[in-house]
Parts: sequence; structure tokens; C-alpha cells
Amino acid sequence: MFNLNLPIAFGAGVISFFAPCVVPLLPAYIGYVTGVSLQDLQTRGFALFRRKLLISSVLYILGFSLVFVAVGTAAATVGSVLRQYDFIIQRVGGTIILILGLEFAGVLKIPFLARPAQFKLPAWARNLGYARAFVVGVIFATAWTPCIGAVLGSILTLAAVSGTAVTGATLLFVYSLGISVPFLIVALTLASAPKYLKFVSKNIGIIAKIAGLLLAILGLLLLTNTYRFVNSWLFEIAFRLGYTIK
Repeated sequence: MFNLNLPIAFGAGVISFFAPCVVPLLPAYIGYVTGVSLQDLQTRGFALFRRKLLISSVLYILGFSLVFVAVGTAAATVGSVLRQYDFIIQRVGGTIILILGLEFAGVLKIPFLARPAQFKLPAWARNLGYARAFVVGVIFATAWTPCIGAVLGSILTLAAVSGTAVTGATLLFVYSLGISVPFLIVALTLASAPKYLKFVSKNIGIIAKIAGLLLAILGLLLLTNTYRFVNSWLFEIAFRLGYTIK
């Protein structure tokens, strides 16, 4: 079951990065994180800011990844302590993922997730240099912007039913990678980002619906205890293709 969880977690991270409320603000937000604006790049060139963009992006990624991994570890630890109630935990977890997936797809409306998130950098953190990006990453992870709350909540629920603290930490680490990879790509191509992000913005509604429905299907599979059969089916395909799993 854990092997199938990994691509799901990575895909969820990518979807979180390209969430409907995030995409239109990406160039400005990345400029805020790194301290390099589009105007800086256009007037002074990319080479001058390459180092700053890279270091700031890595520190930002480290900040939110540490928080996500810690929360994932905690969720999985609670799940492992309650392992004797495994049947109930999986059904409850499946129900939560099903509801959150339908919310992300726009089928359901959950007021809690629609509430604006407060994202404010403390005054003491504004002059920390590169460390400022790390603080922003930590704040981002703890603020849980509403439009990624459904996806992140689904992965945390999956971590809770996954078994151990190690599996939970790994799931949230892979989820963080799903956010990190596109973040780095956009940050290092910030000058031309508005051009290709325009296509994503135009189709973001369809992307959100598909992603939400896939999460809902995942929740339904957990709820009906058929998720393990899907994983077995994937293993069977791997064996037929000549792969060996050690």
C-alpha cells in the first residue's frame, strides 16, 4: 500500500503548487520569498540574481518541508498508536479524503477551508537576509492557505492510516518534493514564468476538478477497503514488465 502512496503524495504536492488560488500570484509570491522581483530581472538581468534565487528558494523549501514532515510524523504516530482500531481509522480516513477531494473539485463547499488564511511575516524576520526565506517557508506551512488545505489534509489523513511514523514522514517529504520541484523551476525561470503560467491559469479549473475527483476516488477506495487490491494489481503489472521488488 505504501508504494502506491508515494506517487500520490508527489502528485498532491504538484497540485498544491498549481492550486487555483496560487497560480495567478506565483511570480509575485516567488518574488516575495526570494526578494527578487520580475522588474529586477527585466532591468538588471538573471545572472546577477541567480545565486540569490537559488539559495532563497532552497531555504524556503527547507522551511515548509521540515514543518510538513513533522506534522506527517505526528499524524502517522497517532495512527500507529491506534493501530488496534485499524479498520475504523481507515474508514474514517477514507471518508475524510473523499469529502476533501469533493471540496477541492468544487462539488462541496466547506466554510472552514474557504476562510482566508493570515500570512504575515513578523517584523523581526524582515531583515534576516537569506534566513528570511526559511521563516517564510515555516509560516507558509503553518498557515495552510485554504485552497491547498483539502489536498494537504488528504495526504495527512493518508499518513495517519499508513502505518508508522517513518512512512508518515516519508509521505510528507515526498509531498514537499512535489511542491519543491515546480517551485524551483518557476523561481529559476522567473523572467519568463508569466508566459507559461498563463496556460496553467487558463486550465486551472479543469485541473482542480480532475485532481479533486482523483482524491475522492482514493478516499472511496480506502473507505471500501479496495485500495489494497489496486496496489496488488500495480505490483502484478510491475512483475509482468520484468521488475523485481526487493
